[in-house]
Amino acid sequence: MTRLPPRARLAALAAAVLLVLGGGIYVLFLRGGGDDPVVEAGSRFGSEDARGGGGTLLDTLAPVLSARVQSRRTGSDPAAPSEDELRRAPGDAVAGLLLVGFRGTLRDASFFKRLAARPYGGVLLTIDNYQQPQQLSGLTSKIQEVARTARHPAPLVAAQQEGGDFSAFPNLDPLSQVDVGAGNSDQIAASARRAAAQMKALGVGMNLGPNADIAVAGGPGQGRAFADSPEKVTSAVKLSVAEYNEAGVATAVGPFPGDGAASQDPNAGPSPVGLGLDDLRNGDMTPFAAVARGRDAAPAMQMSNAIYGAFDTVTPATILSDAVKELRGRLGFDGAIVSADLVATTATTGGSVGEAAVAALKAGVDLLLIPGATAQQDEAYRDVVAAVRSHAIPAGRIVDALKHIAKVRALTREAREPVRPE
Repeated sequence: MTRLPPRARLAALAAAVLLVLGGGIYVLFLRGGGDDPVVEAGSRFGSEDARGGGGTLLDTLAPVLSARVQSRRTGSDPAAPSEDELRRAPGDAVAGLLLVGFRGTLRDASFFKRLAARPYGGVLLTIDNYQQPQQLSGLTSKIQEVARTARHPAPLVAAQQEGGDFSAFPNLDPLSQVDVGAGNSDQIAASARRAAAQMKALGVGMNLGPNADIAVAGGPGQGRAFADSPEKVTSAVKLSVAEYNEAGVATAVGPFPGDGAASQDPNAGPSPVGLGLDDLRNGDMTPFAAVARGRDAAPAMQMSNAIYGAFDTVTPATILSDAVKELRGRLGFDGAIVSADLVATTATTGGSVGEAAVAALKAGVDLLLIPGATAQQDEAYRDVVAAVRSHAIPAGRIVDALKHIAKVRALTREAREPVRPE
């Protein structure tokens, strides 16, 4: 057989890699007739054996995917403005603090017009935005392309992907935290590893998870949390965060300081937690303390909408400075702090979303989660801009928040460009 010259051999090798990558991703993420995606031999996407092994075509392609260091279709990561710059023109900086949701899929052109007009810090995707993996990769690619074309900073793309009923993308990994927590450490790590790889390949750089609650009987964590003991939950959270960090996908561990003993889901309405401060510190806060600092620290944490007897029994933790000080001060956390759903916060406060957004920033929160309607997002934006201009929120507080968010952007840079067949 004739031996090809060096350049021809290199071209052939490149073509083969592209063929395998494109075809593999197509097979990997293509749904079959049922609810589960189809992979080689028809196995369920993300399946594993009893030892926590298994794997998918994505595992084989991981070295190729990890080599995609920087996307040409994403926006930049500018430095945070100075306080003087922010005082003169706070609008874009304030937009960079908002993590906003929307309804619809790739065909919803109205959201992309808003994204082009305002440099939002992040976009939250939910089950309402999801049809199948291929559609999701197209959506995340479109988000980044719109921002880049408008010369905006690259937005974080986030989703709550805890597993089971608490996932934005229900037929992707991980399994429910209850099922994962029942396994050994290898299985817990493998589940997080697969989930992080899938999210990264699909262009989703931040997971609003894992949930670090303790599964107290009758509490919000029952049927949702990893386990019913602080020790087991702490171990599972540490293993999960380490795997996500390794993949370059940010976790926002929450809800701090823990909802396990709440009377109901705090996003459904007022939810008191009657534990004293010592009980919280020795129990519910333990998983958060384990990933607050050090080599495998979580890059972000999310606050709770519950109200705590350990603090003032009235104010949701997400807008309570004492709760944020506990996280920043005693636990030494220096990452980004994400608010709870600020639309849900108003069910407890009785105020507006704009008031909740201002209060959260004053308390020390960095990234404001507003998955509601356009009017609520606009209200929050206007109220925060007004508070900065009136000096009700110091310019330095906004600069500090943007610096924390910038660290998350840096970690998730490679996750901006979804892998998809042309």
